[in-house]
Amino acid sequence: MDPVPFHVGITTDDLRASMDQLHAALGLTWTLPATGPDVLHSVDGRAQPRPTSCISREGPIHIDLIQGHPGTIWAAARPGIHHFAYWTDDLAGDVESLAGAGWRLEMAGEDGSGAPAGFAFLVRGDGFRIELVDRAGQADYERRLGA
Repeated sequence: MDPVPFHVGITTDDLRASMDQLHAALGLTWTLPATGPDVLHSVDGRAQPRPTSCISREGPIHIDLIQGHPGTIWAAARPGIHHFAYWTDDLAGDVESLAGAGWRLEMAGEDGSGAPAGFAFLVRGDGFRIELVDRAGQADYERRLGA
């Protein structure tokens, strides 16, 4: 896992207003808001419709601005930090290592055998959350920033 995050996820209850406010305050420009096509599930089986999100084009640490559905891990009554995201070359190994250090796996993509694939959200006991993202998806992420 990289030691420096590549984005910070911020949840909001009003994506457009947050985009406009951060543009006015910081000059940030955004990718087009997008929503993934499928429903994810937390490790406890709760359905998690994908949120709508956009990413700041400015970096090197980007802002992933997220508006989620009520009852999901991305729901927000007001803007706030949701997670820090890190690239990893060994998603399953890093998930296992963090779980051994007391982090709880909250949600992950899965391969055919049930092992984490693509991404994983992990949470500490105090609520601090990180997202690990398989480096294999880095080119897609960079294409989204350039679109």
